This record gives sequence, structure tokens and C-alpha cells, in this order.
Amino acid sequence: MAAGKDIKAVFFDIDGTLVSFRTHKVTPSNLEVLDALRKKGIKVFISTGRMLGMTGVLDGIAFDGYVANNGATCYDSSKKMIFGRPLPRKELYSIRERLSLSSVPSDKADSSDELRPFAVSFMAADNYYLNMKSEVADEIARVVGVTPPILCSIDEIVEMDIYQMCIYLRGKELEDVMKGWLTGCTASVWNPLFADVNENGVTKAYGIDKMLDVFGLDLSQTLSFGDGGNDIPMLEHTAISVCMGNADEAVRAASDFVTETVDEDGVAKALVRLGIL
Repeated sequence: MAAGKDIKAVFFDIDGTLVSFRTHKVTPSNLEVLDALRKKGIKVFISTGRMLGMTGVLDGIAFDGYVANNGATCYDSSKKMIFGRPLPRKELYSIRERLSLSSVPSDKADSSDELRPFAVSFMAADNYYLNMKSEVADEIARVVGVTPPILCSIDEIVEMDIYQMCIYLRGKELEDVMKGWLTGCTASVWNPLFADVNENGVTKAYGIDKMLDVFGLDLSQTLSFGDGGNDIPMLEHTAISVCMGNADEAVRAASDFVTETVDEDGVAKALVRLGIL
């Protein structure tokens, strides 16, 4: 494991890491941390499951780059896309086919095999779209402090460049969709109400590698902070990894260190313990 003094780049998750779920804002402590790191010549990057258009909570804060959509897109400091990997069209057509089956009436009133409809949001470069009205999707948007997705025809959506899906299912229903219809994709969960869905192999770690190539940095010089299931590939990948105090056991197992929660200034405390600040 790298020493703190060797760190040249730090990758931050947003929700529950830089931004408090309680206030929906970057905490004052984290604002100080970001400024202090940059003054030391350490590059600071965002690494998030959000699309770039959902990062308004960070407006006015300088970052060297953004890994968004769980690694499917990367942007420079001016928010210009420098890398993008849309979901394969066949995966979009497949989920459309599954959703179309939901509208076919069953010939058995109480059939246990009936495929019920469900909501999916689809993240393009600048907006995200929803196939059907969903109170859950609206609630998630409220929780993370972003505008709700735009209601749109699935036939229009699947012809767009889509970088990530969010499927509002859990448990066996989610598993059945992934195994039966989205075999080229992987689901990751950071909120119990939905799953981020990306192409197989596209993770925050994948996006970090793309960003390191652009900046000429080595993986041995990296540190990451996260708290959710979609952070696990990043936490397992960087030279040093720290998870926040609210992280579950799987996230803790993927991390080198556990710090306090975002509201307890966990990032700042970890950086002091590691000798970086």
C-alpha cells in the first residue's frame, strides 16, 4: 500500500462522502479539505454514479476532472467530455423488450408469472429520461437534491447515447431482469430503492484508469473515498482507499481504512491520519 506522502490524486464520491445526506450540501470541512489538497499540488477528482448534469451541488468548487456515470464518462476541469462509453444498443433494445412485455395482459388474473411494469431512468450526456411515472424515482431525485427525470417514450430513449440506467427494482425482481435481459450489464446498489446499471467492466475503477491516462498519473499515487456499493470497484482499485462511517460491511471489506461519517468530518480526519494534510 502506498504511503500518504506519495499521493498525487484523490477521487471522491459525492453522496455520503463530500455531500451530506442531511443538508444536501458539501460540508464546510470538505470545502476546506478540497482547497488544502489543491494548494499542496494534489489533484482532486469526482468519481460518481451521477451524470455530470446532476453535479450542480458542486458548482463553484474547482476539480481537476470528473468521472461520472460510474466510469462510463469522464470530463476535464471545464466539464468537457474527454471519454464516453455508451451502453451497447442491444442492451437498450433488450430492456425495451422486457418493458413491452409488462403491458401484455395476462390470461390469468392472479398469475404469479405476470411481468409487472417498472420504472427505469436512462442517463444521456446532458439529461436523464424515465419510461413511466414513478413516485420512487421522484423520491430519489428529492433525496439527492436533483430535478426528476424527463418522462419520455422508450422508443425515443433507446436511440439515444445512454451511458447508464437506474432500475427501480430490488431483490429477486432486479436479479431476474439482470440475468434474463441485461446479461451484458452489471448492477450496483448504493440506495436500497434502485440499482445503477452499467456495461460489464465499466466501473468507477475503469473511469479512474481513463483519467489517470489523461493526466499521466500512476495508480500507485491514488487515494479514494466512498461509502456505497458502486464505490467498491474504486475502493479496491486505488492505492489507498477510505470508506465513510456509514458504509456497510461489503464496502468496509473493500477499503483499507474506515473513517467517520461525512457529517463527522470523516474525510478531513482520514487525511490527517494518513499524513496527507
